[in-house]
Amino acid sequence: MTEHIPFSSLYKADHGWLQSNFHFSFAEYRDPNNISFGPLRVMNDDRIQGYTGFDTHPHRDMEIITYVIQGQLTHQDSMGHKETLGRGCVQYLSAGTGITHSEKNDDEEEIHLIQTWILPKANALEPQYGSVAFDQEQRHNKWLHIVGPKDSDAPINIYQDASMYVCELDSGTKLTFDTQSGRQLFVKLMEGSATINNITCTQGDALKVLDEPLHIQSDEASHILLVEMEKSQ
Repeated sequence: MTEHIPFSSLYKADHGWLQSNFHFSFAEYRDPNNISFGPLRVMNDDRIQGYTGFDTHPHRDMEIITYVIQGQLTHQDSMGHKETLGRGCVQYLSAGTGITHSEKNDDEEEIHLIQTWILPKANALEPQYGSVAFDQEQRHNKWLHIVGPKDSDAPINIYQDASMYVCELDSGTKLTFDTQSGRQLFVKLMEGSATINNITCTQGDALKVLDEPLHIQSDEASHILLVEMEKSQ
């Protein structure tokens, strides 16, 4: 079963400096029928205008993964980390017992990013922060495993049995992903257009995939994020 989620159907929050599109209930958007998808709790498609950003604020008990599509994101947190991340970089924050951080756009170019929250296996874990800068070639016409559970081959490990993959496809390229028994997929088309499981998708669209493999054909150059996880109970 594949469920198509058009970008136009998402809740849109326009704060001037920030335009957000929420795939699940978040902030002022509340829908009891759209809280999460398995351990996937949040996926926000955000655009942050130049010389603005999120001031210092707290988090706890959440695995927060940020994928930068465009622009330069500057992170600073209460653990002493400060760095700037560009296209294709992945930032990981395990909030655990509590952490404060800020996320800023210190340039004039708009930032476009996908922020994903995944529920951890347990609460009150030790906070962690990390980031990885990937080369475009690592995800060119193939899946790149960017996030996974402990002891997986992913360079970023989280406190949950869930993985994230990314690919950047040339126009006309085909790519598949097998959905294992007891697992489910959430697919986000970040850029471009593609036919996914015989569904025409455009930039920003997403799909939920259960009990069938994933088949992608890029209709134009496309950039895709995939979350693979335990099936919802």
